[in-house]
Amino acid sequence: MKKYFFVAVTLLFVSSLYAQLDLPRLSPKASATQVIGYTTITVEYSRPSVHERKIWGDLVPYNTVWRTGANEATTIQFTTDVTLNGNKVPAGRYSLFTIPTEKDWTVILNKVDKQWGAFNYKEDQDFLRFTVAPNPTDFVESMLFCFSDITSNSVIINLSWEKTKISFKVEADVLSQAYNKIKEGLANAKSDDWQVYAASANFAADNNVYIDEALTWADKAISMGENYFAYFVKAKLLSKKSQYIDALKYIEKTREAGGKDKNYEFFVTQVDILEREVKSKL
Repeated sequence: MKKYFFVAVTLLFVSSLYAQLDLPRLSPKASATQVIGYTTITVEYSRPSVHERKIWGDLVPYNTVWRTGANEATTIQFTTDVTLNGNKVPAGRYSLFTIPTEKDWTVILNKVDKQWGAFNYKEDQDFLRFTVAPNPTDFVESMLFCFSDITSNSVIINLSWEKTKISFKVEADVLSQAYNKIKEGLANAKSDDWQVYAASANFAADNNVYIDEALTWADKAISMGENYFAYFVKAKLLSKKSQYIDALKYIEKTREAGGKDKNYEFFVTQVDILEREVKSKL
């Protein structure tokens, strides 16, 4: 314990000297950002290096709360509500601590987002704890946060240092968020703004959600004047409902309307693809 207290005091002293002299940090600041849907995820941290030292169980003690980096405590921010490894987490900025062991790591989200290291860490301010398994990885000299396995509504956050990596999953309810945005957009749309209705219906078709309601949006777009895209979107929606004959009829309407629009030549390939898909299901 005396050893770790001495190291902590020394680090605080050295950090103070560096701040006074405006010298480069030994562990430079870094950040990693990823957007999924409407959610921006940002991790801010400082990157310690191995420098030929033994890291796990020595520089970073086992069974002890670690700042998960150097200098200030690492933070993670979500701009919307998310699910983190199956746990609901409200939008906000949290300190990200970990407790490493040889067999598993405890990941901690703490509600105090501005603190130096883990020296003033208080467990009663934890919002969430969950456990992940460490995995071996290629050697990483300077600690690194990065994102992988990115989909439209989820991403994996990876922390790698030395030859160890931990990972955890962030998910956002993008479809529900999009639906709310669509309803807001439709409520504020101008009386002749067919594009808002057509784009909303097209999103529903592409994601195979709220199809029946989306058909009313497509019909609204069509009622505002002949446009090949609105007809095309309705054809996609009808295909989702397995109404293939009706879908082909609206593909034909798409071609008829497209013949009157000079921009149709750039879109016709999508119409051909949809037609082939529909005919293959008859």
